[in-house]
Amino acid sequence: MNNPRISQLLVETKAFKDLDKPVILTSGELGIYYINTEKLAQDNGEFEKFGDNSLAMIQHAVRMTKEHPTFGEVIDILANDARKLLPNFSRNNEYGISGGQRRDWLFSGPVADKLQIPHISLYKDGKLEIVAPSGETYGLEALGGRRFQTLHFVDLLTEASSCYRLEGEEPAGWIPMLGGNNFPINNLVTVVSRLQGGEERLKQQGVNVEAKVAIDADFLKNYSKQPEIAVLYNQNPTAWSQDYLRTNGALLFAADFDPAGKKLDRAKKFLTRYRSILEEAGRLQELDLAVKDKYNKPLDELIGVKA
Repeated sequence: MNNPRISQLLVETKAFKDLDKPVILTSGELGIYYINTEKLAQDNGEFEKFGDNSLAMIQHAVRMTKEHPTFGEVIDILANDARKLLPNFSRNNEYGISGGQRRDWLFSGPVADKLQIPHISLYKDGKLEIVAPSGETYGLEALGGRRFQTLHFVDLLTEASSCYRLEGEEPAGWIPMLGGNNFPINNLVTVVSRLQGGEERLKQQGVNVEAKVAIDADFLKNYSKQPEIAVLYNQNPTAWSQDYLRTNGALLFAADFDPAGKKLDRAKKFLTRYRSILEEAGRLQELDLAVKDKYNKPLDELIGVKA
């Protein structure tokens, strides 16, 4: 069941927002609403300054809970869940809260601070850092072989590829990183789930997912400004996107292929997902021509996928 208070705050802070036109999401899927969970912190994006320093991010997030009491409410709710999911919780036991670089830290960090237990900061480059309740930071060697029963937090769960994926035949992501360092994990808490298969993927790895808010039909009926369209989309985002592209093509997304922009990676994923649909609908060439006219390079040169 969706937490009513967090659901309300997602809308009030514009962490959930309907869109006038579809956009390409990070996964390459099309989206008709934005979910930017970090807006719950109400810091106008200031958190980005601390993306390479988990201690600074945690200290910033804790300040935000004090400056913005509604963010503090969210952290209180998450901390209460953590107490329930860590068996026989006690500050004297070997427990830790983990989060991955960088948006996860906005939530995992202040939860660990609230509970006064260590935070396990996971970095994209493979670095693992422990942040003690005192603010001291140290590496694994300082633990002397000790390990924590760990509860992992994420801000937004989609397909869970950042938590678990295969690179070639090798497991990668936050869950293998924790397990490979002997931090056992049975549960993961996400502030929001888009219900795009992440729960199922993590269940296969023995990890249970607790979502505070799931973007399901009930949520959309209550909070979307275009509930009928949003519910239809949510029933099958891929089928909705395929129908949209057959009818409208992909010219709307030409700017995402800007070689100097920040969206090229998601544009590549989008084309990998929907290339065949655009080809079948006779809409791939017009996208290729538009991108070539705009950036003087065809699609295959820009993203390494033959157009």
